[in-house]
Order: sequence, then structure tokens, then C-alpha cells
Amino acid sequence: MKPKQRVLLLGSAGYLGRTLTAYLQSRGDVVPTHRSQARFAGSYHYNFWTDDISSLVKHQQIDTVIIAASMAYEATHPSSERTLFEQQGERLVRGCQQCRVIYISSDGIFDGKRGLYKESDIPTPITLYGQNLQYLEERVQSLCSNYCIIRPSYLYGYSLSQLDARLSLVQERLLAGERLSFFTDMIKSPMEVNQVAAAITSLTYSEYIGLVHVAGEAMSVYDFHREAMSSLGIASEHLSAVQMPTDFAHPKDTSLDISLMKQLTKIEPLPVRLALQREGR
Repeated sequence: MKPKQRVLLLGSAGYLGRTLTAYLQSRGDVVPTHRSQARFAGSYHYNFWTDDISSLVKHQQIDTVIIAASMAYEATHPSSERTLFEQQGERLVRGCQQCRVIYISSDGIFDGKRGLYKESDIPTPITLYGQNLQYLEERVQSLCSNYCIIRPSYLYGYSLSQLDARLSLVQERLLAGERLSFFTDMIKSPMEVNQVAAAITSLTYSEYIGLVHVAGEAMSVYDFHREAMSSLGIASEHLSAVQMPTDFAHPKDTSLDISLMKQLTKIEPLPVRLALQREGR
């Protein structure tokens, strides 16, 4: 891509979005958006459920659109009609199809039956969230000629000095004396949010077209929380290791193969303890 591209970021007020905004601003012109409250100066209001993005793209002379908003997750609520989600999803993609489109998807697009999924593996979602991700991925692939679909796993760490909600809650409950249980056989590929933002920024300003898994090394949810709490200076003696129930309605092993990410971005994921110590200073 040419330098000084004008990038529209949908979801800049969110956990990943606010970190990503800071990284993108060091590379070029960024137009942030928000739905409820602006996080950055010059942010434009955008609501996936009601707004048409095409006018903003045209008015701001946008070259690249990054879709980092959480509408796929929001549409899992029973009150959200699937047809409305699909209509709005198609309108969103069509509204920016003349731009380079970066869509932030998730490892939730896989069924979790084997793990270490490659970009070439066919999506097999078993949750409504995963089906929503698949729908948007397919819209981007079919309607856009210049795109990059990025699939992260667990995101964690400090976003503009604020620890993620997942670890903050665990930390708070452990300090309150609670005993918490985590699965040893639910496998994810956690990656620190600043490293994820750096990888997305690199891919945004590249000419790569296709899918990329942006994540860390595979590890159990139990090991992830144990290492994270240790890094935060909290004893893990109140963490219990348990197995997933047989009727648990979530994917078991959605770990991702990250060899392509390493090749394209030259980023090596940091171990959980080191990542939290580095960003928490």
C-alpha cells in the first residue's frame, strides 16, 4: 500500500480498537468511529444496526476500512434477528468494497474438534457467534477484491494502560478470596493486545490478500490464567484445574496455526508472563 493511506476504523472505542487506533496513528491518517461514546478526537458516530457506512467512506475519502466492531457477538442475543444481521452485514461490506477491507474475525469460526487450525481449513462454526463470523467472512471474500481477514484468539493485556476485562475480573475475585476453576482441555491461542495491534497494523499496510491467524502459542485456559495471575503477583493456589463437561456448548480446542503470521509480520508472540510484565510497567 501507498504511505499515508486514510484508514477508517470501525470499533475504535473497544478494547482492541483503542490499542489499534494508537498503532495506526503512528503510520498514517486514521478516522476513528464510536457507537456510544467517542474515545478519540475527531471520532465519527457509527452504528452497525442503523447506519450506512458508504457516505462516511466517500466523505472522508477512505482508502482502507478496518472492521473491528463486535456486531457478530452482539447478534447472538435472542432478540437480534438473524435476517437483520445479514442485511446490515451485507450493507456494511458493500459500502466499503471499493476500499481495502480488513475484517477482524475470531477463532470462534471453528468447531474445536482438533485444534491448530490453518488458514486453509474450512470453517465449521457450532455457535451462533461463529456462524455470524462465517457470514461476514464470506461477504468480504465474495464482494471485496482487496481484503485481509484476521482471526485472533484470546486477547489480553493492557490496552492504553487498562488491563483487559477478563483478567481484571479474575484478579478481583481471587483477591476477594474466591476459588476459581478453569478448563485444562479448552485450548486457545492467547496473544497480548499490543502485539495483536502491531500485527494488524503491519497487515493493513501490506499488500497481502487472504486469511491470517494472528494469535499466540496454544495453551489451556487453565494454564493461561495461572501464568497471567502469577505475572500479576497473585498466587494461583486458589485456581482449580477441571475438565470441560461433556455437554458444554463451546468449542474445545480452537488453537490456531500461526506460521503464516510469523512469516508475514515477523512478530513472535511473547509468553503470557513476559507480555504482562512488559506492558504493565
